[in-house]
Amino acid sequence: MSDAVKVILDCDTGDDDAVAIMTAVLSEKIDLLGVCTVQGNKGIEYTTENTLRVIEALNADVPVFQGCPGPIASRLLYSRHGSFSGMTGVKEDVKNEKGEVISYHTDYLPLPKATIKKQEKHAVFWLVETLLASEGDICVVPTGPMTNLAMALRLEPAIAKKIKEVVFMGGGVNVFNSTGASEFNIWNDPEAAEIVLQAGIPITMVPLDATHQANFDLEDCRRLREIGTVAANAVADIMDTRIEAYDLYQPQATLHTAPLHDALALSYLIDREVLQDLHFWRVDVDISGGFADGATLCDTRAFTDLPRNCTVALGANNERFHSIIFGLLERQKRELEAA
Repeated sequence: MSDAVKVILDCDTGDDDAVAIMTAVLSEKIDLLGVCTVQGNKGIEYTTENTLRVIEALNADVPVFQGCPGPIASRLLYSRHGSFSGMTGVKEDVKNEKGEVISYHTDYLPLPKATIKKQEKHAVFWLVETLLASEGDICVVPTGPMTNLAMALRLEPAIAKKIKEVVFMGGGVNVFNSTGASEFNIWNDPEAAEIVLQAGIPITMVPLDATHQANFDLEDCRRLREIGTVAANAVADIMDTRIEAYDLYQPQATLHTAPLHDALALSYLIDREVLQDLHFWRVDVDISGGFADGATLCDTRAFTDLPRNCTVALGANNERFHSIIFGLLERQKRELEAA
């Protein structure tokens, strides 16, 4: 693992977060130091339990640290989030023919209940201690609201110089979901995102513009079930759920497909060519509480008011992304069969 990229994942697990964790665990190019959990797709108890389920299903020796149960400030005023109920961009639940709520994320992942336990230390304190003690060679990959990392930066700003790179899934340039101007992870805790963007860390933003170009379809689900491992079957179940929800709430350019946002962001540390159409821009987050609350504001001008601070990906190579996900799951199957 000497040449592997040291990574800390910060997740609100969550379906696509689960695939990101699997990708990090199974890749020889990633040295996963730990996984922090945060509220987001679900409450903190759910996201932590789901994370533990993934780690245990893969029989991985990776510690899990529970983090912040709510955003820094965005829920202090009810008017900022209105009647939002937890499902991205949807105010009222819709049920299928079985009477089940159609959602992007189930409460619990389709994996056995975890028997392993979270670490006693809070994720924010672990982030501070781990990064301060590092040689500046750790990449942090937030795939949910960036509350934990922002709080760590507020507690100890010196960690900013200890982070090699932040690759976060979130935001949108021309594609949005929670509101007409914002993406869920940023909208959930816009103050946290702005703290991270202002910290002076090398940052890559993987917005909806890129993730919606790396979708899985029903044929991919069939291929996953042919692999037949616990992990592959879980990804197939996840994609079945996501495709049903996306067809209803956010129909993609090709029907019966859905993105795996968070796994794409993690995959960038495995194969830099998986993201395309990269731009180095000044990016800030609207924290005004108005119509654009949580919007990622990209200054694309030749002469910006503030220094450029973020590489933004507007595209993705879907073929390379599929190659990463299927390659790792197929290799795991071969290793399990040989054991």
